[in-house]
Order: sequence, then structure tokens, then C-alpha cells
Amino acid sequence: MTAIVDDTSPFGAYRPNAAQRRLYRLMPALYRGGWTGKRIFGRLRWLDRKLASRGIADVERFGLRWRLYRAGNVSDSRLLLRPDSFDPVEMDLLLRRVRPGFAFVDVGANCGFYAIRIAAAGGRVVAVEPHPGMFRRLQFNAGLNPGHALRLLQCAVGDRQGEIRLSEDARNLGRTRIDGAGAVTARMRPLLDIVRAEGLDRLGALKVDVEGFEDRVLVPFLKDAPEALLPGTIVAEHTWSDRWTEDWGQIAGERGYREHARTPTGNVILIRDP
Repeated sequence: MTAIVDDTSPFGAYRPNAAQRRLYRLMPALYRGGWTGKRIFGRLRWLDRKLASRGIADVERFGLRWRLYRAGNVSDSRLLLRPDSFDPVEMDLLLRRVRPGFAFVDVGANCGFYAIRIAAAGGRVVAVEPHPGMFRRLQFNAGLNPGHALRLLQCAVGDRQGEIRLSEDARNLGRTRIDGAGAVTARMRPLLDIVRAEGLDRLGALKVDVEGFEDRVLVPFLKDAPEALLPGTIVAEHTWSDRWTEDWGQIAGERGYREHARTPTGNVILIRDP
């Protein structure tokens, strides 16, 4: 599968038409409106696709510019159609922690929803995304919002250095996962190596969303990182915890973390008190 990417047309080339803009103003409230609202939301999502002559939309969300793709990536769709319901607990907590010197590492950065917003709020951000097509989308969105301390790395993160294979999900690029039978190759690097190579001497927060590979990212980092590099907050996906081979949460507890929340969107938030 080849991801659809247009990173050459200028922003505005895919501006939604007037009917779509009216839909986008209406849909977030419908999604929050319980079962009935969600049913209407689903019908309007179908209508949006019918109204769209192309599968791409250039929009502003949270005061930032984005090029989003209607099909094939859930994160793009959420940011386009229901932005205020996209990981609201996680984002509110992280944005409240941003202050001068706040460093954030985003492992599995996808279209840049976390990385670009936190960089725009004043954080120093390292965003890591292994999928080549998704990385180009991330690059384009970052380029639409210049002037921030945002560093992009195209690689996977895991428990060793080397080359790995990625297995794609045609319905959702965000579900790309490390799989020995996959068709896409990528370089893998340990998280601690990345943090040190980027010159980070302190971490404010870390987000890890890698479709069941979270333990391979976090276990070696939590075991080996010095105190100064342990982030105050960890946000990690736990939807695919059945794929874990080690309980990284237990190791986190041994390093002083406590579970703060499990969110409706499938993430666990851990806090480490100073």
C-alpha cells in the first residue's frame, strides 16, 4: 500500500467548500451529543465524503494549519471532523505542563497532533514517525506551522539498533506496526539513544503510541535512563497490551511513577512526582 501524500501543492489547494465548512462547525457538538448525536455524526461523515471531490482537506484547527486526509488514517479524520474530542484529557494535561524548558518526545507522531500543538505552545519537541508516507504528511504539517522548536525523526523506536519491517493497515495508517512479515522497512533506535543524541538533558513528558510495541520502547528506557531523563508524565497506548512481552508499568512503578488516569481513548497516563 502506498500512502496518499500531497506535499507539493500550497496550503489552500484543498480548502473545503462552503457546505463542508458548515458541516465541520456542526459535527463536533453532534459527536459529543450521546448516542443520537453520534448516529447523526456518522451520516454527516458520509455526506462530507460525498461532497468532497478530493480526499484531502486544508483546514485550521486549534489556531494551526493542517493538511488532513479523509480516509486511511483515523487521526486525520478525528482532527478534521471532531477535533475537540481527540484525546482531550491527554492534551489538556500536557499543555498545562508546558513552560520554558519543557521537552516532549512523541513516539509514533502520526500526523503531528500532539507534537505540533505542544511545540506551538512553547515546548521543545522531538517527534518520531517510522512510516515513510506518514512521515511526509507530518513534515508537511510541521512546515505549515514554522517557528517552533520541533525536530522530526523518521525511524522506529524499540529495544535495539537495526532494521525492522512495518506492517500497514490499509484502513488506518496509524495502526502500522512492527512485524517481521511487513513490506515496509525502517531503521529502529532505542529511545534513550535518541534522547541523548538530541541533546535533551531533561524530559517534561513522553508519549508512546506504537500499536503494541510500547513495552519494547519503554522497558529498556525505564531501566537504564538516569533520574534526570525520566519524564514527569508518560502517556502510552494500552489498547494492544496483549502484545506486550513485559510489564513496563511495573518497572515504571519501581522508578517512582503512579497511574494518574486511563482515558476513554485507550491511553494510560503515568505521573512521576518530583
